[in-house]
Amino acid sequence: MNHSITSKQLLIRRFERDDAEDFVSFMTDPESTRFLTFGEEQKSREGAKELLDVTIASYDSEAPLMAFAVEHQESRQFIGFCGLTPREEGTVEIMYAVMPNERGKGYATQITATLAQYAVNRLGYRQVIGSGLSRARSFKSCSVEGWFQGPWNQSKLGFFRDCPPVRV
Repeated sequence: MNHSITSKQLLIRRFERDDAEDFVSFMTDPESTRFLTFGEEQKSREGAKELLDVTIASYDSEAPLMAFAVEHQESRQFIGFCGLTPREEGTVEIMYAVMPNERGKGYATQITATLAQYAVNRLGYRQVIGSGLSRARSFKSCSVEGWFQGPWNQSKLGFFRDCPPVRV
């Protein structure tokens, strides 16, 4: 993704070096990362910095990581991060993390819906999944609104359907 994508309130964009303090703060907070699959090394100050550096460097490579910063459109405040991980052919997995003080505001739902639209409409994926996120309110909200259908379980959340074009 060489450009930003937006939801109603959020801007999803490539990470920048200026995101380092916010990203490190998030990654070193045990409450923030307790459900994330990052290793303990990546949850350290140096490990988080290295992860951010590797991510930023990958953007100009032949195999860029699809990991992005999320900020509020108006205030430009760092909200969290998100990403897409390709799985079997035609399938991509959504990952997101929202800063603890920004939870409960509907941002995860916006991130999920926007990334799903982007994955299908711009990248050509036919299935979007969210492993281990079956209880996440954002996925349940998207399901109610018609973004996802399918079983709710720990290994696969569901299938993407009938999504309007994403604004880019």
